[in-house]
Amino acid sequence: LGGGGRTNGAAVPSPPRSRRVSFRASPRLHRLHATRRFVSSPRMSTAPMTALSRPRVSNRRPFHGLSTRTKSARAARSRWVAARAAGDAKPKAKVAVFVSGGGSNLRALHAAMEDGRVNAEVAVVVSNIPSCGGVEWSRERGIPTLTYPPKKGEDGLTPDALVAELRDAGVGYVLLAGYLRLIPPQLCRAYEDKMLNIHPALLPAFGGKGMHGHHVHEAVVASGVRFTGPTVHFVNEEFDKGKIVAQRHVRVAPSDSADDVAANVLRLEHEVFSHVVSALVDGRIRFRDGDGVPVIVGEDGVEE
Repeated sequence: LGGGGRTNGAAVPSPPRSRRVSFRASPRLHRLHATRRFVSSPRMSTAPMTALSRPRVSNRRPFHGLSTRTKSARAARSRWVAARAAGDAKPKAKVAVFVSGGGSNLRALHAAMEDGRVNAEVAVVVSNIPSCGGVEWSRERGIPTLTYPPKKGEDGLTPDALVAELRDAGVGYVLLAGYLRLIPPQLCRAYEDKMLNIHPALLPAFGGKGMHGHHVHEAVVASGVRFTGPTVHFVNEEFDKGKIVAQRHVRVAPSDSADDVAANVLRLEHEVFSHVVSALVDGRIRFRDGDGVPVIVGEDGVEE
């Protein structure tokens, strides 16, 4: 029905006309409306951003290439691997290891030789205690053993005979791995700058006669020092007086016992001794002009 009219004789009122209301939008609403139009524009996807599409933000410094030292180290390693593959690697050096106890450093050295970290092999094991764990371990693996010095009143190797035995076995280097006897002058002269010792403290502190094994760690704890660690040095005719080649350090906590210190130092002994022996048999230890201090030269040619 359009407009007013009658239905069954009754008057029907006309529906109210719609009124057009106009208002002036505030600038804020204009901005909101414009923003909504922009977001819903078909030219821009509203799909959620994935991990791949998200812009990456990093606070890391930009990469500008490998350092010269890293490049040199990798190049030296590549040359060494290529030489071994071609069969041009140097023959393994033969070493004698001297022990007086369980031989944990002997075992660590042997493992480093087996996996190629040290280009050498154990030719003979020497001990002043034929029944010690290091000797038994060696015999189980077919490594020849010698006893030096003999017990009082017993016949055995003299210093000169010991040197002759090592020469006959082709030994080029001597390694003292927990050996508790003074090395005779004849052996020091025969293997000058080719004989290393591992000491369980930071020499020149806590060294000398009687300072070995657990005695060292007890003295370290009693002194109150805050750091300790192993020292690798060349051997001369005095206890722990040879030139120092390398050291490692570990913190000594106020609550540490001598056993705690011993365990922490032993772990570093196994690491640093193999490292120095590798440099020695590879000819990578030079002696500083003037004072003769030994310096390790890394495989990349950089002094340590």
